[in-house]
Amino acid sequence: ELAQLGECDGIAVMAPDLTPVKLAINELVRAGVHVVTLFSDVAGSMRETHIGADNRAAGRTAGLLLGRMSQASGRDTLLLSSQATRLSGEIERRIGFAQVIEERFPKLKVQRTPDLPAGDTGACRALLRYLRSDSVDAARIAGLYNVGSGSAGVARAIESLGLTGNVGVVAHDFTDEHRALLGANGLAYVLHQDIHY
Repeated sequence: ELAQLGECDGIAVMAPDLTPVKLAINELVRAGVHVVTLFSDVAGSMRETHIGADNRAAGRTAGLLLGRMSQASGRDTLLLSSQATRLSGEIERRIGFAQVIEERFPKLKVQRTPDLPAGDTGACRALLRYLRSDSVDAARIAGLYNVGSGSAGVARAIESLGLTGNVGVVAHDFTDEHRALLGANGLAYVLHQDIHY
């Protein structure tokens, strides 16, 4: 679909970092179309520029916040959850998170959850399935960092197991729903980029 958009002067796109996407961007650029990636870059493409936050730094911030919270809890496991995505922004968040935990909090362990569906309902169900399995000891979980969408569902799963208050959850994007979850202690922190700015 991206390759079909050649009849324009410019395009801003948030797309997965996949070879067909890179090739389509490169063809558009060769045809004289200005291409800008938003929020999540398509590295190695001929795009003109990328506009968005430093996602690796965002992941490091999440790790720093959860790492500090975990020290007082006596729990030693941090969960890292995301969707099955090829958005480089989300991949960079995961890398930054793992880096800061390894560097600053070596006694904590990071455990990836299975890929979660993007929607809140699906994310809640999938995370509950995982938390009820033998793959993780819920009593050892200090926090959870959700790098993408479905954070309200993640918070509902944590609440369903009675872990709210014991497990700090970090999410992205300050929405009305996330504001309510912060007030109800369903989320510990929300990292936000001002897209209007």
